[in-house]
Amino acid sequence: MAIIFNNFNKISSLLSENFYNNIKNIISKILNDYRFKEGKISINWLNDNELLEINKNFLAHDYYTDVISFSEIKDNYLFAEILISYERLIENAKILNQLIDEEATRLIIHGILHSCGEIDSDDISKEYMRAKEDYYIKYLKKFG
Repeated sequence: MAIIFNNFNKISSLLSENFYNNIKNIISKILNDYRFKEGKISINWLNDNELLEINKNFLAHDYYTDVISFSEIKDNYLFAEILISYERLIENAKILNQLIDEEATRLIIHGILHSCGEIDSDDISKEYMRAKEDYYIKYLKKFG
């Protein structure tokens, strides 16, 4: 599997040494659970305004967000592009009183789950998505 971090220098100093390996392991676990083969996964760290422009131009949403994902499945290989606002990430971690690593991991998991077909368009699906995120974060803490 190829996991590519773009603009990683924007956030790398705030993350643990094990972050990359943990992300690789949890993405592999999620793809295995959803029965997808491992394709190229690109994780892009952007600022709020860059992600807002993408949200406007591609999704017709005129608001800030923390993560957007685009994906394609070819021959059961998942190819995904996860776009994360490092500014929203840092702010959310402070608000939620959690480590930057954990919030970054949650956002990446969230993006991968969307790429695997999960939705969070209503309260019930948001609750289900949050439970899935929690499951994978706990899995990573136990086996990561």
